[in-house]
Amino acid sequence: MAAFHLLTGLLGGLALFIFGTNLISDGLQKAAAAEVQKLLAAFTRYRIAGMLVGLAVTVFLQSSAVTSVLLVGFVSAGLMSLGQALSVILGAAIGSTVTVQLIVFRVSGYAPWALIGGLVPYLLAQRRRWRYLGQAIIGFGLLFYGVAAMSAAVEPLKDFPALITGLERMAFRPGLLFMVSSLFTAVVQSSAAPVALAISLAGQGLIALEPALAVVLGANVGTTATGLISSLGASREAKRVALAHFFFKTAGALLFLPLLRYFAELAAATSPLVTRQIANGHTLFNIINMFMFLPFTPQVAGLMRRLLPDAPRVERVAKYLDDSLLEVPELALVQVRWEILRMAELIRQEMFPRVMQPLPLREVDLTKKLREVDNVLDYLYLVIARYLARMAGSLNDKEVMERAKLLYVANDLEHIGDIVIQMARQWLKIEETGIGFSEEGQAELQEMYRQVQENFDQALKAFADNDHRLAVQVIKRHPHILKMEKALRFSHFQRLQQENRLSLETTSVHMELINHLLRLNSHSVNIAQAVMGII
Repeated sequence: MAAFHLLTGLLGGLALFIFGTNLISDGLQKAAAAEVQKLLAAFTRYRIAGMLVGLAVTVFLQSSAVTSVLLVGFVSAGLMSLGQALSVILGAAIGSTVTVQLIVFRVSGYAPWALIGGLVPYLLAQRRRWRYLGQAIIGFGLLFYGVAAMSAAVEPLKDFPALITGLERMAFRPGLLFMVSSLFTAVVQSSAAPVALAISLAGQGLIALEPALAVVLGANVGTTATGLISSLGASREAKRVALAHFFFKTAGALLFLPLLRYFAELAAATSPLVTRQIANGHTLFNIINMFMFLPFTPQVAGLMRRLLPDAPRVERVAKYLDDSLLEVPELALVQVRWEILRMAELIRQEMFPRVMQPLPLREVDLTKKLREVDNVLDYLYLVIARYLARMAGSLNDKEVMERAKLLYVANDLEHIGDIVIQMARQWLKIEETGIGFSEEGQAELQEMYRQVQENFDQALKAFADNDHRLAVQVIKRHPHILKMEKALRFSHFQRLQQENRLSLETTSVHMELINHLLRLNSHSVNIAQAVMGII
């Protein structure tokens, strides 16, 4: 019965600790999502600046996993290189040790005040940001209670000689402790939890410094499991960031493990208290790891690219959408915007330059290749629509409008992909007959296509920059495209009356292509209208 009560107290304290950690991270993410994203985008050009930003952001968010998600988005969008992202990861690893530093200050006596202080804004505040901050403060209160409960639960363990003997034997097998800690951390998805448990055991004299540091090393490796698992169905960029995180932690831990005695001496020199020595060892490991790898982030980035080279085809996977951000609407909507811009880039780079090529310059099996890109667009639109639908219930009026605008734009891009496929089918008819357009007809189609493509580019720029002035210009150009469409039809009919053989043979395809180009421009206008809130 006594053992049952001890286990209940220990697991209950651990549960409170993990739940409190999640509340802190979730509340702080929601309170400062936009500011964090701006900070990451602005100060990561240089490695040292990136490392410091990663440290600051993770100290504030209390989640290196969320920092990694944001980095994947920036790398995928081309806003930072993989090497720059890796420097941020090294800083984030240091920032994630702050939670452990807090728990050794013996602040459990302040836990009730944290709960009371957080509950007031959480229940009464009118602004969501204050509510989220209140949630984070409640999380700190629960975290402190959890640490106190674990310490109280392990105190009677000193009266169990068999347990003490077992722990002493484990002390001589740091490799086993390292592996158990890694697995435990991967399961609970919190590196702070096993370290807090080791601190509680060490505080009661049940475990020495060296085996406790083996637990710390295992916790650092185990915390990378969350990113590795979540990246399995994600983009190459996400896989590279997760793999680099695993590489940094594992390589560092494997270097430290054989030198555990010297690492313990270094940690022991930082404080007379064993609990603080463990917390300091946790921080020291990540600081030393940062100094070891920061100069080599470009080389590590190159290694990651060699291990995970670019896919030979367009990836049929959402690069930016991450379920962990659904509870943070500001960030989730930005991620959706990036995914939509990725759809637009697929159209701009993989479809538009190829569909209107004259017969002698056309690729073999072009229709099939374009259909593969269109399948990716269809998939992305469906994923985006589902992602936006899952955000319902926690949005303010501004976010509801933004969600609607994003869905409209994604839908227009999906339709543009369909139109390009229809255009490719018309060109296939020309290929099968072996008869091209007349010289005048080809030139007219190319000119209309050039202006439609230019309008598309302007509409996308207006969407990317939220530029209302540019959106108005796109809308104002639509009457000009309408006039051009009528002029091209009239010019084609004149050639038919002159019995131009090429015009006679290709008249059906010619007219269909003009119609498709007009439809393309209509969707560009729709995108511009969405930018202005006309939906």
